[in-house]
Amino acid sequence: MGFYVYTFVIWCGFNMVFLRFIFSGVSLKILIFLSMMGFATNLFQSGYTGKAESIPNEVFENKTFDFLFSQEELDFFDEEITDLLKRRRFNGNVLVARNGTVLYKRSFGYADFRNRTPLSEETPFQLASISKTFTATAVLMLQQDGKLQIDDHVVEHIPEFPYPTITIRQLLNHTSGIQNYMWLVERYWNHRRPPSNEDVLDLFLEYPRPLNFTPGNLFGYSNTGYAFLALLVERTSGDRFPDFVRERIFEPLGMEHSFVYDLHHSQPTRERAYGFRPWRRTFLVIPDVDHDGVMGDKGIYSTINDLYTWDQSIYQNKLLPNEVWQEAFEHARLNSNRPVNYGHGWRLQTFMDRPVVHHPGRWNGFRTSLKRFPEDHATLILLNNNNRNITHLVEELQEILFHKDLQMTVETHQEDPEEYRDGMLSTGVQH
Repeated sequence: MGFYVYTFVIWCGFNMVFLRFIFSGVSLKILIFLSMMGFATNLFQSGYTGKAESIPNEVFENKTFDFLFSQEELDFFDEEITDLLKRRRFNGNVLVARNGTVLYKRSFGYADFRNRTPLSEETPFQLASISKTFTATAVLMLQQDGKLQIDDHVVEHIPEFPYPTITIRQLLNHTSGIQNYMWLVERYWNHRRPPSNEDVLDLFLEYPRPLNFTPGNLFGYSNTGYAFLALLVERTSGDRFPDFVRERIFEPLGMEHSFVYDLHHSQPTRERAYGFRPWRRTFLVIPDVDHDGVMGDKGIYSTINDLYTWDQSIYQNKLLPNEVWQEAFEHARLNSNRPVNYGHGWRLQTFMDRPVVHHPGRWNGFRTSLKRFPEDHATLILLNNNNRNITHLVEELQEILFHKDLQMTVETHQEDPEEYRDGMLSTGVQH
């Protein structure tokens, strides 16, 4: 608004001089009042006129934005993003926001291809590995409660844990070296029910596996680490993981359409998206598998609106103090002090020299991405449920969002396809 105030003052000064010269016999007060009204009308019309959703400046702690998007800019985002998603035959939900304004929010296609149930903005999707951001937050909340420290060894809280040198921090930042639990489940689990996180621990005890490397020496993306973190939450808090996340995260934030998918307890019937894979000219539903019984590395369902609430709550420090969030967004360091591109539950990268805090996900037909650009209070959320690769789509969307900035720089960030892989099962099921 500083620009507008400065322009207004200069403009009024010019008018006073001009009017004195031309209309010395006319009431200057009336003319200046009419001129000021014209300026104010033009200023109002240049701002938001109905397509975007404005978030009050008060929601941003210690930082406010007076950023106005003109109707022309809002139309640009609507046309460019819609055209891109239609050309890519995207099936899913998308939300794009910047500086407290939702610039774009739309649903494309079906939640269930079998009966052509259409998607809506309130349709929950399996988040896949975006779930790790919630699991890590639950652990950090327990640290704030004084029930653990992330530099504790895991055996201090899970005494039978078979790796006495691994710390909670190393599970959080994927430097533990622990092997993939999914291999053990596929090879040794022979029960008719899906395994729980406690069952995963029992498998590691019954069929010991060596570590892939000395804890802290290397980075090795690990779903197993987050399965054990969910178990840590249960052992430390005394609550089941789905209950803890609901009572301590979803309900306080008002995330009404989010839940942990729980195959071990009966759940209310919910409208949700189902995962599909392409087959010939149609799509086949992907049923639940044994791995869906394990939580923490995946398993949380949410919507674009709830994820935006989650994103904004971090700026407001609603669940954790700012210094804890900032530590979560710092690069973890190996024993050699070399940094890795992961914090506490978040992948880290840069785009146009700006820090990006994000997490992609991939599981049984679902492809997801949550990208946060903290310096711009910008957010990209993509949720897909027909197993279409979204890596390049994420790149193109962030280029649209920052199109003006890109005109002033030649650097662009290429998405790393490996970040959207999250590991391959021996059966070919993708996570």
